[in-house]
Amino acid sequence: MKSIVNKIGIFITCILFYLISVKPLTAQFSDSFTVYYTKTTNLHKNLGNEPWMENIKKVVPKYSKEKYILKGKNGISHYYPLPKEEGEAQIPVWLTNGSNNEVIMQGDSFTLRKEVYELKVRVRDSVIPFKWKITNDKRSIAGYNCRKAIARFQDTVMIYAFYAEELVGTSGPEVVQGLPGVILGLGIPTYNTTWFADKVELNAAGFSPVLKPVKKEKEYNRESFRTELKIIFKGGWDNRIEKMYWKLFF
Repeated sequence: MKSIVNKIGIFITCILFYLISVKPLTAQFSDSFTVYYTKTTNLHKNLGNEPWMENIKKVVPKYSKEKYILKGKNGISHYYPLPKEEGEAQIPVWLTNGSNNEVIMQGDSFTLRKEVYELKVRVRDSVIPFKWKITNDKRSIAGYNCRKAIARFQDTVMIYAFYAEELVGTSGPEVVQGLPGVILGLGIPTYNTTWFADKVELNAAGFSPVLKPVKKEKEYNRESFRTELKIIFKGGWDNRIEKMYWKLFF
């Protein structure tokens, strides 16, 4: 009997030692990371249902899929596109306003680089404020248990985000930020677009958060960029153009 009790004691000790020594994979808090995203846009929905659009839909793929990387370290992040692979369908630029955005987040400011109708733009300003409502909903993304948050943007645009608390930072795809963890999943139904992480690495190898100079690039803040667009559209600014202006940031 004593022998059996001793064996049970040894077995329980071994189990306790194992539970203490083994850590869950996603319980490694890190402020150095690399996130690989796929950005998916339903182009046919963005084109609408007007009869004259049907011919365009025949030559444009239904979905646009773009690859992006987000690197972060010491509270700074750099989000940028990966080059398209050879043979990938080329999407008309007017269908992908937010494509190829490159964003650096540092503290309470951001710098965005993009091209708008041959205009090379660098927008530097304070971060765009998002009023988040954190929910109890959770979802596993790239091996991380993420919590869902919701924000309303410009009154009519809803943003749904899933963030991982284990990844220390507040950044995410494009200019979206402000949650207590890195955003691994993002959806904006108004734009028929989602961003989801495919893979996460707990390092930021090759991290270099610097936007290299580009010829003929002009720098703006958000307001002066808006003024520039008004000039481009020759005073024809209306609610439709206002929505397009904000869409450029995503």
